[in-house]
Order: sequence, then structure tokens, then C-alpha cells
Amino acid sequence: MPSRTSVEGALAAWDRWMSLRSRLRHLPPRLAHHLGDVGTALDCGSGDGEIARRVADLVPTLSVVGVDVVLQPAPRIPVSPYDGRRLPFADDAFEAVTLIDVLHHCEDPAAPIREALRVASRKVVIKDHFWITRWDRTLLAVSDYLGNRAYGIALPYNFLRMEEWLSVFDAAGARLTSTETFRYSAWDRVKQVVFVLEPG
Repeated sequence: MPSRTSVEGALAAWDRWMSLRSRLRHLPPRLAHHLGDVGTALDCGSGDGEIARRVADLVPTLSVVGVDVVLQPAPRIPVSPYDGRRLPFADDAFEAVTLIDVLHHCEDPAAPIREALRVASRKVVIKDHFWITRWDRTLLAVSDYLGNRAYGIALPYNFLRMEEWLSVFDAAGARLTSTETFRYSAWDRVKQVVFVLEPG
């Protein structure tokens, strides 16, 4: 009989595969809803830029560039290197900044949020996760490992409860204007969330 650990791992791998497919289909329209009124955006932690490219395809007036600490080959948008501490842009350089599944990789998520608020003249859009039960957190950690181990990305597994997110926003000096929790599909057991912030 398979152990609980092996069952959890298999379920997490299945969830990750389903989540990646659903993510590319369902996340860009959700983000575009919050970015339809801006002309310029910086995608922080772009990876291959696929999500940002799809958002830009849905918002033809949107010009988007990215930064990342680990550059991927052939990104779908222009991506510049970033030291993980200070964004290489002036204050208010973009109307919006996005942080898509980035902050759970940070030991201190308030720090990149402060930087995002500095370079965003209007809003910061965050897509990440939250957890309620121990099973939620285990599923997030295994999914994160399976999805990122091949790319040399830091994995502190810094997943937050909803009340912890609110404390982080306070520490960053941000004002929360919108919260949307969702799942990509009926098969997706990972708790997803989009936050929209403005300077506090």
C-alpha cells in the first residue's frame, strides 16, 4: 500500500500539471481585468514572460517589460536582470507593477512590495497563494518544488495565511484595494489569490 507521503507527492504532481495548463488559460484574463486601464507595466519575476505576454495580448494598449533574478532563455517579453533588492528603475517609472507567484519565494515579502510601490505610479497587482489547513500548505510546498527545482529558484516555501498577507501589506505601507480568491478549475486544490495595492 502506498505511503501517505507518496500519495501526497503524486497528488501534488497531478495538481501542478493541471494548474500549469489552467494557469495559462485562466490567469491572463484575470490579470488583464486589473490592467486594462494602464499603459505601462513592469512584471517583476517574469520567468519566461509567457503570462505577461498573454496579458499584453489581451490589453493592446499595454506595454510590458520584465525583470528577474534568474533569466530564462528566449523570454516572451524583454526581461532585464534584477538583483532581488532594488528595481533598476526610477520612482513612478511604470503605471503598474505585477508580482505573479513571486512573493512566496522571498524571505521578506514586504521588501519587494515596497520596491514595486516605488516604481508604480498607480497600482501593484499581486498573484500568489494562501493557505488555511496543513494540507493546503503541504500541497503548495510540493507543487512549488516540482515546478521550480529545475530553474535554480530559491524555495523558502514562504506561503502565507490571509491574515499574514494583510500584515505584510501594512509593513510595506500599501493600501489594499481589491482581493479575489479563486481556483483555476474544479481540479485545482491550490488556493489562489489576486491582490491589488496602492500606496498607503
